[in-house]
Amino acid sequence: MKNLKISMTAILLCSVLFVLFALFAASCSKDEKGETEGTSGGPDAAESTEAKHPDAPALPAVDMGQKVFTALTYTGWGGDGTRADVAGEEQTGDPICDAAFNRRIKIEQQYNCKIKVVNDSDHTETVTKYQTAILAGDSSYDFAITPSTSFASLLTGNYLTDFKNLTYIDIDKPYWNKNLYDSMAILGRNYAADGDISKRRLECVWIMCFNKDMIKDNKLESPYELVKSGNWTFDKMAEMGRVVARDLDGDGKMKEGDLYGLNYTGDTIMGLVNGCGVKIAELNSEKIPVLTIGSEANLAKMMKIYTETRDDTWSIDTLFRFWLGDVDIFSENRAMFLACAGHNVSGDASAGATNVRGLRTIDVDFGIIPYPKWDAAQPDYLPHTAGNYHPIISIPKTNGDLDNTGIFLEAMSYEGSRELIPAFYESLLKTKTARDDESAEMIDYIFGNLSYDVGNMYNFGDIVGTFGYGMSADANKKMNVVSTIEKNMGKWQAAIDKIIAEIEKND
Repeated sequence: MKNLKISMTAILLCSVLFVLFALFAASCSKDEKGETEGTSGGPDAAESTEAKHPDAPALPAVDMGQKVFTALTYTGWGGDGTRADVAGEEQTGDPICDAAFNRRIKIEQQYNCKIKVVNDSDHTETVTKYQTAILAGDSSYDFAITPSTSFASLLTGNYLTDFKNLTYIDIDKPYWNKNLYDSMAILGRNYAADGDISKRRLECVWIMCFNKDMIKDNKLESPYELVKSGNWTFDKMAEMGRVVARDLDGDGKMKEGDLYGLNYTGDTIMGLVNGCGVKIAELNSEKIPVLTIGSEANLAKMMKIYTETRDDTWSIDTLFRFWLGDVDIFSENRAMFLACAGHNVSGDASAGATNVRGLRTIDVDFGIIPYPKWDAAQPDYLPHTAGNYHPIISIPKTNGDLDNTGIFLEAMSYEGSRELIPAFYESLLKTKTARDDESAEMIDYIFGNLSYDVGNMYNFGDIVGTFGYGMSADANKKMNVVSTIEKNMGKWQAAIDKIIAEIEKND
């Protein structure tokens, strides 16, 4: 890991300064709100915003004449997804809901517009509804926020507008996710974006938790120090996990009530895969996805990762083995390591989970670290996100008002960076969840060094599902990694070829 101690100190200092500025900006926002309340917005509001923050967008001060921006969103798996982020319908006392509400009021007043959300509970149905409207020439939706796992289907038809056609979108601004924007740009077409419009992207980031008491009681090395020294590796995780795991009732079988070294849940295994440097696919120089999962080095890593994690003498998939929530056995001090994601902070349900807890509420002294590297020779830790959860913003080709849409989205993303994202990142992750300064430093590192696997994000030919998500525990355990890859390479490549052909056809 490159100069982690130095970089973390710098990052932490920046984070403190950012929090102080966010508090100052929030008070300024209240003043601005009081001055403009009851008006339709206008030049003064836009100009004062530009003057107060160096990252503020240089947007024209326009009166949109009560234009209604309609967003199609989805709830996500068990949570409220992106609806509350975009709509911000009321103040509840929750910092995130209140930040979203304040942003909505501010933008509606500033540009004399309205925000409407059409929400769907199923991600597949959401995309189908979107496609149907576009094919019918229906301009009901100004933009959509759909999950990455369903996004590929939107490229197999002439459904979307390239973000480069939106004059007022400045993707290089820090409130847009330039890394994801570039990673999703097949053939250089930018149909997908992501920014601070929604906190959902932060909920998709893989994070690993560890039980501090178990580390201490078993006289094991500090995971914090292992991370900082560059020695937090997959083998080290397995080694430590085996020390702790035990058959508590002595019946010779590892069951729900026993003690495990690692608790993961179906899809989180992909976080381990990506963290060890394996990418399903990468964009070549022509911006065409190339499958890389079948390389000799990646096959060796995949085989070991799946062999080790499927060894239930120390590691367990609690969702598909016991139908428990993501953090249930960890919350009961029966797992030392927990492979999870940001959404587990608040306790969003996983599919089929019957007993859902959030990390903020559990009575366990735990720390937060990145997923492990493959070995000490790997230069850096590689935090990734869950492609099947990650939100993607898109613009339908039926949108006939790209200028106002660009202004609106730019303003939403910028204002989100000032209130919505700090409310989630600082208050939820770093204050209520992180129990010590070292975890806060680790969170800064994880969220500040994200990578994206184009194969994971696009889920070509249901490649993510093939390797864990939605697979029963028995099927997962019996799966031969090498033969599965060999068997499915043709299907995955066909899915890529279809997307390439469709994009070229629509030029």
